[in-house]
Amino acid sequence: MKYMIAWLSLITLTFAMPVDTEKECTLHKGVPVLGEIVKTQGRAKVFIGPDDLGQRTKEGMRLRAGYKIITYKDSNVILRLEDNSSVILNENAELSFIDAQSLKQEKGEVYYKIKKRAKIKGLKIQTPFSIIGIKGTEFIVDANKTEIALNEGLIGIESLRAEFELHKQKVMQEYEKYKQKQMDGFKAYKSKTENEIVSYVKEFDLEEGKVLYFTEADKCEKDCENHVNEEALSDNLKERFKIYKEML
Repeated sequence: MKYMIAWLSLITLTFAMPVDTEKECTLHKGVPVLGEIVKTQGRAKVFIGPDDLGQRTKEGMRLRAGYKIITYKDSNVILRLEDNSSVILNENAELSFIDAQSLKQEKGEVYYKIKKRAKIKGLKIQTPFSIIGIKGTEFIVDANKTEIALNEGLIGIESLRAEFELHKQKVMQEYEKYKQKQMDGFKAYKSKTENEIVSYVKEFDLEEGKVLYFTEADKCEKDCENHVNEEALSDNLKERFKIYKEML
């Protein structure tokens, strides 16, 4: 009887082993590891194929091309890429690993702290409203609010289809500001275009300390992909960057 119980226990342990391990071996045999999960707070899942029901994330779980991570309410996941770059998924976010140079963020807010890369190995992140080209930088993408905030470095913003209508605040030099104060009568003729620069571009660079807000194309003066406003980082965004840094 004692041997029978031991034998049944062995069978139970065998069948209780995670099915995902077998799936990983069969679906992604030979596919390089792109990163791993460092920490999970709350509830999140990794999906390793189109028909996969997903498995709970856990520390040390490897991430390969074709994998997707989904976080749920009041949850977050910290990832480390193979080059030691860091990525944090906030709640209700979705991030897919395409290959070593490509990620796809479909939902939610994600924080990226990407180490410098050679131009040929630069990372690209596709969002529902643009493609972001990175060589080494720190930024946040909120796919729900259609917002990209850059704290450090430089990133390229590329249109998915048509041109952007880009609105950038005009930076006045000190002398120009002085002249403006002296010309009180000129204020009556001030127009919107004197406070900002409007351009139509398929791609452009975003500099550090700036945030982009993407809105619907029907706000454009002519056909465009999105109406895009570039502004300085708000105090709220600066605080969000600080919180993410403390999590790493």
